[in-house]
Amino acid sequence: MAENMENNPSEFIDEVEKFSGTNLNRKAELIRIYEESLKSGKEKNFEDLIFTAKYLRGLMRVLQKGSDNPEVQSLDKIKKDFSANLKKVVDQLEKITENSDEGLKNHFEENYFKMSQEGLINLNELLADLEWVKIYLNDQKRQKNN
Repeated sequence: MAENMENNPSEFIDEVEKFSGTNLNRKAELIRIYEESLKSGKEKNFEDLIFTAKYLRGLMRVLQKGSDNPEVQSLDKIKKDFSANLKKVVDQLEKITENSDEGLKNHFEENYFKMSQEGLINLNELLADLEWVKIYLNDQKRQKNN
């Protein structure tokens, strides 16, 4: 993981945002998720979360293009995989925030975990930010190895 990840979550997320070349959608929540994972020793859960988020975003792209692409034949299988991983990402977020204050838990429950249109839009924006964290860390790893 990046050097200053543990020292300053806000600084780390600022670096991710700068790397992405765009404004993160859910920066405050991203910082809180990362802070909570550090506070409760769940860094591995955070790593799993960003991996699942990146995977889910890839599945979304396949599903979006799949309906236009006759070569994508296993759309039903991809939809099942997507649903399973959507549940997994919610479980991972709940695990990271399980020891958080009630206000934070309620915030995620109301804004991200409800399977409403707004909840799914919010979750998708958060997933996009988490994907940027994974891409950033992969880039850092590559630079370190070169």
